[in-house]
Amino acid sequence: MKKARKPLNSHGSELKNYFPSSKEIMELAYGKLRKVDVGKKYRDPLYKRKKLNSEKLKAFGNFLQKKLFELGQLFPNIDEMNPFFRDLLGALVNIDKLKMALGKINASSKVLKKIRFEYGEKIYSSKTPDAANKHLKSFEGRAGSVIKKLNSTLKTLKEYSKLLKEVPTIDFNLFTMVLAGFPNVGKTTLLKRLTKAKAKISSYQFTTKQINVGYFELKYRKVQVLDTPGLLDRSELNDIEKKALAAVKHLASVIVFVIDPTMNCGFTQKEQFDLLAHMKKEFKGTTIIGVINKADLATEEELNSAKEKLKDFVLEGEKENGNNLREALIKEMGPMVYPATGKYLTPPKKS
Repeated sequence: MKKARKPLNSHGSELKNYFPSSKEIMELAYGKLRKVDVGKKYRDPLYKRKKLNSEKLKAFGNFLQKKLFELGQLFPNIDEMNPFFRDLLGALVNIDKLKMALGKINASSKVLKKIRFEYGEKIYSSKTPDAANKHLKSFEGRAGSVIKKLNSTLKTLKEYSKLLKEVPTIDFNLFTMVLAGFPNVGKTTLLKRLTKAKAKISSYQFTTKQINVGYFELKYRKVQVLDTPGLLDRSELNDIEKKALAAVKHLASVIVFVIDPTMNCGFTQKEQFDLLAHMKKEFKGTTIIGVINKADLATEEELNSAKEKLKDFVLEGEKENGNNLREALIKEMGPMVYPATGKYLTPPKKS
């Protein structure tokens, strides 16, 4: 079973990088039709014309059906999506509009199948070559009309497919740390201290926001890091941002809320603790580790003030070098069993 998941399926390089319009689909279909040839083995003119037109109808109709099916399958079953992707999808696109568009694609594919068999029978029953040609042309016209009516639908799906390609690949089986706190409080620096190396971080734009996904190893285990600038650094969010925040909730194993007691970040301690209180409401039931960062730069008064506002906290700074937070994370990750011996690498988490 694949651990990493994306909300957009793929069906070959053609669909990964190219989403055709109705006109382009028809041009491709006619290209298939023109290549059909039955050779010179049929001597009877009527039988040869019926055979040739039947093959052309089959190539033309099958291509259109297959193309619509592939375009529809490019999107997953929305009702069966992982809750993270479903909520994030709601922040990106109009889900009802997407469902309607996919429904039209599916219905059109069924219509094409129906009329293909209808005109296949007419060509087979033709009494003259001209009649066989007439039925083929009629099928081309009706099939073209079906595809043409999908023009706006295909434009919508093309737009949505571009948006969904920007959503990150997520591993739902990994322990996931969500970073929170105001800008410039030292979240990125703290992450680098945790990894003791440069963390691998990929940025994904969605609307005006961004999701950063990074990874590092801790006690032989891979930790997934999620940072959403603009979502976790303020309490007032618009409807789209709220949906994106709801998506993040599905992934958080633990939240690391970083506080800068020195206020060099440009925000007072009151502002930072107000945001922390908001985060506790938003992520109720999820463990939040409060980190007082830049401890080696803060005055005793600043540190004491921050400590008074936190029941449980972790001190971090250049001297601590991420070790305090690393130990706190290990406790939250629970036991790690070494496969070769069955012994714990980390002690079982106490209930």
